[in-house]
Amino acid sequence: MILKYMQSKQTLFILMLFIVLFVTFSCKKRQTFSSTPAIDFVNFTKDTVNQGDSLLISIHFQDGDGDFGYSYTSTQTCDLCRTDTSTSCLYHPTWSLFLLDKRDSCLEFFKMPYIDNRGSVKDIEGTIDIEKYNMCCKKIGFQACEPIAANVYDTAYYYVILKDRAGHFSNSLALPPLYVRCQ
Repeated sequence: MILKYMQSKQTLFILMLFIVLFVTFSCKKRQTFSSTPAIDFVNFTKDTVNQGDSLLISIHFQDGDGDFGYSYTSTQTCDLCRTDTSTSCLYHPTWSLFLLDKRDSCLEFFKMPYIDNRGSVKDIEGTIDIEKYNMCCKKIGFQACEPIAANVYDTAYYYVILKDRAGHFSNSLALPPLYVRCQ
């Protein structure tokens, strides 16, 4: 009788120990991201395009407070190629994504869809596809977007920056070179 009682206590102890160890090691800690957005390059749909073609640029993002996009519409416009040093468009709440062409410092502005960040978990991550329309050659000495000659290529270098509703700017992401056929 005593032996049976001891065996059942020992079995109960082993079972409880197993449950405690299982619960302790099976719980996955929630990953947390910085409140400053972070971006990484994923891919281009193609790395060589003809002048006038479009392509998709895919960017991976993470943000700790999940506050992207704006729920209101705005008629605010910005010049794509500013000749002054104004940064007003960078800080305007409408614009969330910026694509800088290093060949001539032209800056394109994009709006992000509104992401509701209510709830207990604010961390978000995902992929953003940027559609870049009408790729142009911008070779020195030639008119931009005009045909130059067969077998002439231009190399485009872009930087991407993401901004959340709190005004936090992501890292500046240098994209791999894109090659544009100037024919």
